[in-house]
Amino acid sequence: MSGRGGEPVAAGDRDDDPLHVAAIARAFRVLEALSAADRPMTLTQLVRPSGLGKSAVQRITHTLGALGYLKQDAATRAWSLSSRMLAFSQAVLGQDRVREAALPHLEALARECGETVNLTRLEGVDVVYIARYPSVHAVSVDLRVGSRLPAFCTSPGRAMLARLPADESHGILARSARKAWTANTVTETAKLAAIVDETRKRGYAVNDQETFVGDVSIAAAIVDAAGQVAGAINIAVPSPRWTLAELQRKLARRLVRAAGEVSKGLGVAG
Repeated sequence: MSGRGGEPVAAGDRDDDPLHVAAIARAFRVLEALSAADRPMTLTQLVRPSGLGKSAVQRITHTLGALGYLKQDAATRAWSLSSRMLAFSQAVLGQDRVREAALPHLEALARECGETVNLTRLEGVDVVYIARYPSVHAVSVDLRVGSRLPAFCTSPGRAMLARLPADESHGILARSARKAWTANTVTETAKLAAIVDETRKRGYAVNDQETFVGDVSIAAAIVDAAGQVAGAINIAVPSPRWTLAELQRKLARRLVRAAGEVSKGLGVAG
């Protein structure tokens, strides 16, 4: 199917929405493709991940380059995100009230346990990492702020799903692309619903190498003054040094306490 000028209509274009600006949506498809690639890309390389035709990609990269949001290598002609994009990420993090309330508690927890501590938020069917204190030891998984993972198979995702109404959490599980990330990943909807229910009763979530081989973690949800899920804190450790049972026994209480302190900072009564 083609749009104006013979250009293919990209997935996500919404002709049924009169307020939807397709040109902006397509520009963000190019930005997302460059961000996901984590390397410079030529026009030809950008076509497939963006879902756009080469001429559309050319116009978009030229415009974003002229505005200073992309830069182009003179020799390879490949495009990459410019440092000007950092202003957006800094603004997002700086305006995040949950992150602001959580950082002192994350730092204290990381210092106390010596392991990796993360703050995440639920967005759609994914969790997004918005703060991270790496372990003082070698880590099996090196994620970054801004990384996204499926909620269904991560401890922070399950912790947040457990604090949602049952129909909402079940709906997220049903919409998730429940692929097996490892041999341990639970993908069946009924089993996942049972795990979420168990998490709700326990007060924190667990994950034993379901997302990454060698990565074991526990997580507790953060709620705001209205009782809405605001995020989750998780502690991630490598399986060669920890078992899930040891992690629960030694650090679960500290984790739940830290999540509770952040919730208090957001106005939850103690």
